[in-house]
Amino acid sequence: MRNYLIALGACAVVSTLIAPAAVAQDDGPPTRIIASTSFQVPFGPERGDVMSFLTEYFLPGYQLNPKVKNFRLMTHNWGSNGADVIMVAEYATFNDIEADCGAPCDEYFAQHEAPEEGDAGYDVYQRKVAAFNRAYATHRDEIYTTNMNRAVVEGVAQGRVGPAPADN
Repeated sequence: MRNYLIALGACAVVSTLIAPAAVAQDDGPPTRIIASTSFQVPFGPERGDVMSFLTEYFLPGYQLNPKVKNFRLMTHNWGSNGADVIMVAEYATFNDIEADCGAPCDEYFAQHEAPEEGDAGYDVYQRKVAAFNRAYATHRDEIYTTNMNRAVVEGVAQGRVGPAPADN
């Protein structure tokens, strides 16, 4: 089942790789690659199952991955559709999106294997997987490049603020 979950996450990311290759970072300002996945989890009895599945079996692949510079799971608080769930991961390079997580993920998933048929918790796990698959079936992936000179990180501007100085 662990391989299924890894493959599911990999498919979500790989399906977005139709985008053109990123520009080499030496050719311009420092950049980061932002991968965004959005889907809807309507409020109701299944929302708790989906969010629980995400926390235990899906998000550790991002949270433990040393190639992920920043990660956020966001739920919609205000506006037209409170069912929106968005996952945003930041990487140093385009290739890091596909990079293997390695030992941190291997160790986590070795200790948190999905229950097999007949094991305690198997029925609950199957219910969570089914709810997640229904919600995630219509997900949308996007990949962006951000110029870090225009970024603010933890309250600190990463580059110049305002227009370029006039030549004298």
